Amino acid sequence: MKRKWLILLAGLAFLSGCTFTPAYTRPKAPVPENWPTGPAYDTTPTAQATAVAALPWRTFFTDPGLRQAIETALSNNSDLRLAALNVARARAIYGIQRSALYPAVDLSASGTKNGFRPTWPPPDSATRRNSTT
Repeated sequence: MKRKWLILLAGLAFLSGCTFTPAYTRPKAPVPENWPTGPAYDTTPTAQATAVAALPWRTFFTDPGLRQAIETALSNNSDLRLAALNVARARAIYGIQRSALYPAVDLSASGTKNGFRPTWPPPDSATRRNSTT
């Protein structure tokens, strides 16, 4: 009985070291071996070169009619203004709701005023002086 278990365990140990998956070979990339050459592919930046995103839109667009159309669109764009107001509103609501998470300090004061006015000399002392004389 022990011999069967030993053979079974040895067979399992032998098979656990084996794999039936094929060896992976990476396919060749479908790109040319040599990069294109020419002045358009020059990788050295010049001193005058700037990123397109860094340019102001008025210098990027040179056509006066297109500039006028963009200025009109920007000045009359109520959707953009409405979106900016909605963002501000959402931030305000978030701030109000978030303030409930912080501890609160409450202070109150109260007071009363009655109609008592002390008089000098007290009225009963004057009557006592008159009655004793």
